[in-house]
Amino acid sequence: MLRRSAPLAALPVDVVPLALGAAVSPMLLVGQMRTLTAPGSGLRQSWAFVAGNAAVVAIWALLGLGSGVSLPARPTAGADPVSAGIHLVLALVLLAIGCGALQHQGAMASAEEAPGGGAGRSPARSFGLGLALMAGNLTSLVLYLPALQDLARAGLRPDVLVTLVLLVSLITLAASLLPPLALTFTGGWGRARLEQLSRWTLIHQRQINAGLCFVFAAYLTFSGLARL
Repeated sequence: MLRRSAPLAALPVDVVPLALGAAVSPMLLVGQMRTLTAPGSGLRQSWAFVAGNAAVVAIWALLGLGSGVSLPARPTAGADPVSAGIHLVLALVLLAIGCGALQHQGAMASAEEAPGGGAGRSPARSFGLGLALMAGNLTSLVLYLPALQDLARAGLRPDVLVTLVLLVSLITLAASLLPPLALTFTGGWGRARLEQLSRWTLIHQRQINAGLCFVFAAYLTFSGLARL
């Protein structure tokens, strides 16, 4: 049976906020900045870090699309109880992650202690670091999956689906993707600004993570209730 196509104009409104939330990752930003600035490291290692992140996101995309296809089609109008239930459950997950972030006492105090700190590493090791940090990034996973499920359930043409999946995935990768791009175009001035941002992010990472979780838990709750 062919799926009815959900209104295309509504999809970016639903999925782009989730992708933006998935992109806000203090640990990925700090890890990328240490990869860029550690002695012996540079753009090659930085792009390897991006590739490690992207490999995990590709697996997430397959999981999100696969699970979305197995769910009932997204209705073109009216209530969507399947999506509502998913959003409400994930809102509870984000609340739990946010509370855990506030209670965690192991926040690192200096950039030297950040992931990627210390001596430079090979591109292979940078790829592994990117892989590990993204795989452990539960907040991004919780926000990325429902976005992909919404796309999979919308009955889109294959070319439109691929375009939107790539858009959501690139937004999700912003924390690791933007620093090397910025450094390529801005040179030393951009490096100094990125290092300042990295230090600030490292100091406030618990508050950023908790705030992100609480804001998007509220967003998922609101969007879930709106779909009932």
